[in-house]
Amino acid sequence: MRRFAMPCVGAVAVTVALAAPAQAAPDPSFAPHTQAAAKIAADGTLLKQKNVVSSRKFQTGGYCVKVGPDAVDLADSFVHVSGGPAGGSTHAYETPTAACGNAADTILVYVRNLNGAAVDGDFTVTVH
Repeated sequence: MRRFAMPCVGAVAVTVALAAPAQAAPDPSFAPHTQAAAKIAADGTLLKQKNVVSSRKFQTGGYCVKVGPDAVDLADSFVHVSGGPAGGSTHAYETPTAACGNAADTILVYVRNLNGAAVDGDFTVTVH
């Protein structure tokens, strides 16, 4: 019995060691008065979320933030973004855009520096 158990333990350890590392899920957010909210890193990583399933950076300063799994009518909601570089600006477009695949459940966010040039930057988005 012991001879059989030892090789199995070794095989399991090798299997675990060869497995691809898993990405950590974003932290959930407690935001009782919002339909959706997210904190996004400059590289597009979703850091914290409430009813947001993904985010991605598609170009310098350009991001797509997908709302869900609960349905949110973005066309009839208030979308607010903040963050980005000091003195810069963030802009959100809740209507479908080609940059985000014309998806009705996706918010396009642009981050700009003080001079109006596209830059990568952390930001938050809330949907009320």
